[in-house]
Amino acid sequence: MNDFYVIGNPISHSKSPLIFNFIFQKLKIDAKYSAKEIYNINDVHQFIYECKKKSTVGCNITMPYKENLLSIIDYKDNIAKLTNSINCIKIYKNKVFGYNNDYYGFEKLISFNKVNIGKSRNIVIGSGGSARTIILFLINNNAKSITILSRNKRTSHKIINDFKSLNKKINIDLFCDKKTYENYNLINCTPIGIIQSTEKVILSKIKSINFNVIVDINYVYGNDFLSLTYKKIITGEEMFIFQAFKSLDIWFESNISNKLDYKIIKELIC
Repeated sequence: MNDFYVIGNPISHSKSPLIFNFIFQKLKIDAKYSAKEIYNINDVHQFIYECKKKSTVGCNITMPYKENLLSIIDYKDNIAKLTNSINCIKIYKNKVFGYNNDYYGFEKLISFNKVNIGKSRNIVIGSGGSARTIILFLINNNAKSITILSRNKRTSHKIINDFKSLNKKINIDLFCDKKTYENYNLINCTPIGIIQSTEKVILSKIKSINFNVIVDINYVYGNDFLSLTYKKIITGEEMFIFQAFKSLDIWFESNISNKLDYKIIKELIC
């Protein structure tokens, strides 16, 4: 039996074990998928090292460790190289291969919900690995402007410095309280709604904005964004499911996900 894991902190909210174990049973794959809560990055590295010696084939990586695996990865896909964010690894012949499947998942979410990104104005909450991935997608799909709203100014400025040369026609800046924002989308890339202790004061900065579309990339969410004004709100179920499908295809080196019914998987988590 092959072992698979999702690792992060916190991890109790994760529905990855639910859907992957259902999939393994459905496809008659001799494998088990478990959640592993790990409290610091040194223990993450140790866990991956131990996985290399056992029957572990792959892991999904969630917050807060997506940006902390680069030093132990032997191979990175192109998106992972650009974003420095990894949410899927495959262990093969004592090597660790790192992938960014969040980009693919977000792409499917946007397509599924028919959101037009071209020439759009966007406020992105967060400046971590998920935010870097979503901002890269916005750049690649010709958004007009990207505004970063984050308490961490260091990582926010790093995103601007890393990405500003990718498309000089797109304005990337930091949120300014004194500026008026009209016809903007809002994309949440933070644990607001998942972790009850997450500081939500940041939402007070945008409460007067009338948004076109609000996208919360979390599939486990609260009512934090319902108090805002918007035309449409989208949550992250599609992103979660399709990045999971992508992980399957990577681990089993095939298009095995084509055998799965998206609607049935969605019913499991909703």
